[in-house]
Amino acid sequence: MKKSTVKFGVLAVVASLTTALYSPQALATGVEATSAPVVQKTDLQLAQMKGAIVGYPGTTDLKAEKYVTRAELVAMINKALSLPDVKVKKSSFHDLAQWQSQIVENAVAAGLVSGVGNGAFEPNREVTRQEMAVIIGASMNGGKVPTVNQNVLNYFKDSDAIASWAKPFVAYSTIAGIFEPNADGNFDANKKMTRGEAAKALKYVLFDVLDILTTNDIHGNIEVQFDKNKNQNQGGMETIGGIVNDFRAVNPKGTIVVDGGDAWQGTLISNLFNGESVIESMEEIKYDAMAIGNHEFDFGRDVLINNIKKSSVPIISANVIEDSTGKLVDWTKPYVILDKGGVKVGVIGFSTPQTSTTTKSTNIEGLSFPDPAPIAKKLSEELKAQGVDVVIVTSHLPGEQEKATKEIMGELVDLANGTGKGYLDAIVGGHSHQRVAGHVNGIPVVEASQWTWALGHIQLFVDKDNKGIVSSNAGLLETYTNLTTGDAAVKQIVKGYKDQVAVKEAEVQGIAATALSRKSYRMAKNGNQDRDGVTALGMSITDSMRKSSNSDIAFTNAGGVRADVDAGEMTYGEMFAVLPFGNVNMTGTMTSEQVKRAVDVIDKYSKLIALQWSGINVEWDGTRPAGDMVTKITLTDGTPIYVDGKYNTDRTFKVTTNDFMATGTGDGYLVFGEVKDWQLGDVMLDGWVNMVKELHTQGKQVSVTPDGRDIRTDLDK
Repeated sequence: MKKSTVKFGVLAVVASLTTALYSPQALATGVEATSAPVVQKTDLQLAQMKGAIVGYPGTTDLKAEKYVTRAELVAMINKALSLPDVKVKKSSFHDLAQWQSQIVENAVAAGLVSGVGNGAFEPNREVTRQEMAVIIGASMNGGKVPTVNQNVLNYFKDSDAIASWAKPFVAYSTIAGIFEPNADGNFDANKKMTRGEAAKALKYVLFDVLDILTTNDIHGNIEVQFDKNKNQNQGGMETIGGIVNDFRAVNPKGTIVVDGGDAWQGTLISNLFNGESVIESMEEIKYDAMAIGNHEFDFGRDVLINNIKKSSVPIISANVIEDSTGKLVDWTKPYVILDKGGVKVGVIGFSTPQTSTTTKSTNIEGLSFPDPAPIAKKLSEELKAQGVDVVIVTSHLPGEQEKATKEIMGELVDLANGTGKGYLDAIVGGHSHQRVAGHVNGIPVVEASQWTWALGHIQLFVDKDNKGIVSSNAGLLETYTNLTTGDAAVKQIVKGYKDQVAVKEAEVQGIAATALSRKSYRMAKNGNQDRDGVTALGMSITDSMRKSSNSDIAFTNAGGVRADVDAGEMTYGEMFAVLPFGNVNMTGTMTSEQVKRAVDVIDKYSKLIALQWSGINVEWDGTRPAGDMVTKITLTDGTPIYVDGKYNTDRTFKVTTNDFMATGTGDGYLVFGEVKDWQLGDVMLDGWVNMVKELHTQGKQVSVTPDGRDIRTDLDK
């Protein structure tokens, strides 16, 4: 038996194109036609509202799960596009019912469909997924075969099973958001399409679509990285640029790109240039706006202001308030207004109120960061008075999402609930480095992990007549490099900065008298046990932390020290490899009891004390129970902290740790979460480099030997 082949022609292009690599949306089953508010309608109900779908006689059930036939799909498209009736003297096909002839001939005349050979159309055959992709893709692309990047098909495990004639259209429709992998990761090219799925596809024809792509907490990670779990290259600004290019190829008028802040602090390739490498990459990608995160202040307020002035990307926040005036500072803007295919979009920026406590105090002196909700309501009204149709927020407001229930928490929720309905249409977050995607109070919200490991993606479907939003999706896009083709211009920008970094990495900062190791100095007597007390490298780093912060005590976690230092010249690159995470010092007040609890935390690998410290002398017994190994703690000047089972309650202690541990969630050191007065200090690496350079200037080498700060009484006898 000869296999039937289906040919698809041209369909008149719809004015506004659409896009989305992954946009989870629940399709209703057995939905009844209702008069519910527009934003609550299902895809079928929206299609019915626009006259593209009709119900069945004697029932309000729109039959979402019923498979759609070729004739039914042609009827839907006729109505969706208002195809003009053509004169039909005689039907081109012998197998059409009378009611089918006119609509099929209209679609044929529009170049949308053709027969299957031998004068047949097969009107009652059910439409497959790849056939739907071709019909809708052609209609959205002016009847042309889309010239889109087909790497997106790597999302599907069975991409090889997609017919070659369908692949460009499937890629196009996948980027548009019409298709996504099934639960098993397959596309299932020949799987039949339901009426509900057809309605989802029609939505991209019936409405204008805004695709909002988002990054946050890039922290200078503009280079491609490697995901060990997936064994794939991931992220980097060239990859972000490639995905944005894919979206703009499908939706050139409706794609919006924003960032949620903390873009430039954290890597050598960014820090060395005060964030210029990140900004230049964002400019090449043509971001529409970026929010001000707390770490945007890390290089000083003057650097931030200069970056704002120089950047062609608007860097905005509506809640950076000058205490002396009670008004927004004059060096940033609260919002920008975009024209996206005739839809006016207002983008409001917000910083997190936590900026006051998560930023070096001298960098934000005289500034406040109030609750954004009342400001958002006021600015939304102001924007709509200027004719803005859609109001979105790009912010550094943190969110979290419970994996099992998908419940969203945090400042993102506070803003969505605090503004009420009718003010904001989408919210982008940051700061917490979490994967968040969903709806709060009917508003789509996203936060896209960190370090370009994901892209947030919000789709807003806008009524072409009244510019109201009728539907929305919120999801996350993966940024594995095999899903796109990296942007060549961005790649070249990054390479230029990498070449400059190589020069800096070779600069000698000081001399190590002996190798500085991450291994315990007791390994010769403890059975070669690692993570047993302080190390030479940990001692040097915590000494620099205490020095730069002028504190009594300094702590850091062993896991944050990532490489050893050889004896001899200490280059900047070698020191950066030791502390690559861009952590910053946090200084606060702790009691003697809290200090002991911090030291007494047991490492999950060695089951021994592995904290690194400076400023205290500690005696402990590795044979004692976990959490009670410490028997004595004093400051290096002999001031008691915990001696003979008694705590020093006469005073508190100024303690410095890193920002990872200060949260109370880092490596099990929960006690740091009890501290309420953390103040941000220097970048850890900068403090360590400065100490080593100072010694070098004085003609001294870095020499670290056991100095009595760590005595394990069951071994050090």
